[in-house]
Amino acid sequence: MLPTLPDRTWECHRLSDQFASQSPSLDDLYHDRERSTNTAWLLATLVFIVSLLLYVATMCRTVFWWDTGELAANAHVLGIPHRPGFPLYVLVGRVFSLSPFGDIFYRVNFLSALCASVALGIFAYVWHGLLSHIWRTTRWWETVMPIVVALTAIAGTYTLWMQAARAEVYAPTLLAWAFMIAIMFGAERSVRIGRGGLGRWLVAAAFLGGLGLGLHNATFASTLPAVFVFFLALARRSELRMRDWSLAVMLFLVGLSIYLYLPIRAGANPPLNWGWTDSGRAPAWSGIVGADAFDEIIASTAVMFYKNFVSCLTLLLDELQWGVAVLSLVGIIGLWRRARRWVPVALLVIVANITVTSLLVSEFSDTNPDIHGYLLPALSMIAFLIAAGIATLVVAFGFLPMRMPTAWLRYTVATAALGTMVMVGLAPVIINEPYCNLVEHRLAYDYGTEATAELQPSATVFVSGANIDFVLRGLQYCDEWRPDVRVINCDLMPSAWYREWVFSNFPDLAAVPIPSDSTRLYLDRWAIALARAGAPVYWEFTETSMRMIYHLTPAGHFFHVSPDSVVAIDARMIRQQEDFERQSRFLNATKAIRRDFDAQRVYVSNLYRAGIFYDSRGHYDRARELFQRALTIHSNAGEKFRQGRSSGKGLSNQPPPPNDSVSISSTPLDVSPQSQ
Repeated sequence: MLPTLPDRTWECHRLSDQFASQSPSLDDLYHDRERSTNTAWLLATLVFIVSLLLYVATMCRTVFWWDTGELAANAHVLGIPHRPGFPLYVLVGRVFSLSPFGDIFYRVNFLSALCASVALGIFAYVWHGLLSHIWRTTRWWETVMPIVVALTAIAGTYTLWMQAARAEVYAPTLLAWAFMIAIMFGAERSVRIGRGGLGRWLVAAAFLGGLGLGLHNATFASTLPAVFVFFLALARRSELRMRDWSLAVMLFLVGLSIYLYLPIRAGANPPLNWGWTDSGRAPAWSGIVGADAFDEIIASTAVMFYKNFVSCLTLLLDELQWGVAVLSLVGIIGLWRRARRWVPVALLVIVANITVTSLLVSEFSDTNPDIHGYLLPALSMIAFLIAAGIATLVVAFGFLPMRMPTAWLRYTVATAALGTMVMVGLAPVIINEPYCNLVEHRLAYDYGTEATAELQPSATVFVSGANIDFVLRGLQYCDEWRPDVRVINCDLMPSAWYREWVFSNFPDLAAVPIPSDSTRLYLDRWAIALARAGAPVYWEFTETSMRMIYHLTPAGHFFHVSPDSVVAIDARMIRQQEDFERQSRFLNATKAIRRDFDAQRVYVSNLYRAGIFYDSRGHYDRARELFQRALTIHSNAGEKFRQGRSSGKGLSNQPPPPNDSVSISSTPLDVSPQSQ
């Protein structure tokens, strides 16, 4: 029998009241959203503070190898560093170099630590907003714990930690990418809640896209295709007018105009100027977009690209530990079911970033910090997928401890799960701390100061490659250490712009012409000619200096260039060199050198090359001793040592050549427009 109308009405009221009692009100929804926002801000603040404390406590206090010295020096004097010039980094670095705390190196190194910490804080805020919306959970730990584990894991990787501990462009580039992620999150949320204003978010992303290219342009550019695809997808739900796209293009160009700093500053003739001299100004623009690297990219084979791509991907997975990285696959599945718009963004950033890195790298090495820096955007998106994967598992199986029959068992299972997550996050920190803790690192400083401390006033030093050049440049301009020493980079001398810069800064060197023919510069002949003119000249000995060997005598980390042939290296010279080596802080810091890959290369190559010198001059026991010392640091470097270098035969038993007929190994002179 059907109930009467009044009974059915009463039943409807009862069900309505029951539904209302179980459903959240608008006030409840507002307070839940406010509570989630407060949790996100608190989480972001804690992540920022903890990561900043970690990075500041472990960052380098002085000069480091490679670009650190050059970038710090250029930031201090508002110069123009190596291509593409990094104008935004130089300007921001200049502001930090004027800070009232620490010395110049400390301030510029602190910039990297601060940028990395802010980037991690932004990631925490954005990821919390995304995960809490995707899984619509009210339990804070279901979103906070996955984010903390993922961010702890990437914060402790060598890839990020090393960039945060020294002056480099990669941590600021990661910060620019974090701001871009925040803009994308804000745009999606505005569309999702129907607030509109997608055009404003597009314009903000376009401006940041142009401005961010003023950092490491290739790395940041690898993220822009994903940003463009993301806004195209959003435009399907919220119409973007032609005016919005036109304004976005204009703002992108406005941001990109940061590169006008380079020609403007070059007109003021800064003390440091890479490539923007009168003879190099036009081709310098091609250097911004990497035009000089296109030939190498075209010449590279598909096999080399494939090997580099696999090596980069393996490096990232090794950094995060393979077991943790598998969680990224779970994250892809979880996001695809609930927020698939972010899956192509993450995958496109990872693939594009690794592709660009694979094209830029001519010789892959997993101990090269620059390669790690290139891969920071890909690392951040893998970490996001890991956080999503952990959240997927927590939401799916988080109820299991609550279903345990006893309180003791519930506590045990929950504690084991939490402990596992903590160890997963802390594993990279524990593994990489010996290599990334640079607070007591003084190897580059010790090497640079020892190499130049005893040089004669206004000495000219010829170095091979950028590493030692950048270290000495940083010491000269930031610490004002031996500013009288003229450092000549042999690898750059074939470029017309560099010769112009050298002669404009050291006009007395121009009085002695460089011996050359139509294709080559004979720099070692020039060094001997400068020595004969009365200038104190020193040379970094390499394997290409063999025909100059009779004009060299040991002088610490360098060799003194003699105007006349030195027939024999007597016992007094060897004793003086041995005394230097016993007192050298760098050569005796073998424990620290084993934790520094760049220091290992400098240490091994210097001892190996010095061994070649002594072997060629007939001091075989001395050569054997140096070879053996090099082997104690890096056994792989000993392959050449074992091939009879110090067998007693020597590398050269010929008499010294006459003073006027020294046949010197030469440096190719590139007269193409790209070299200008």
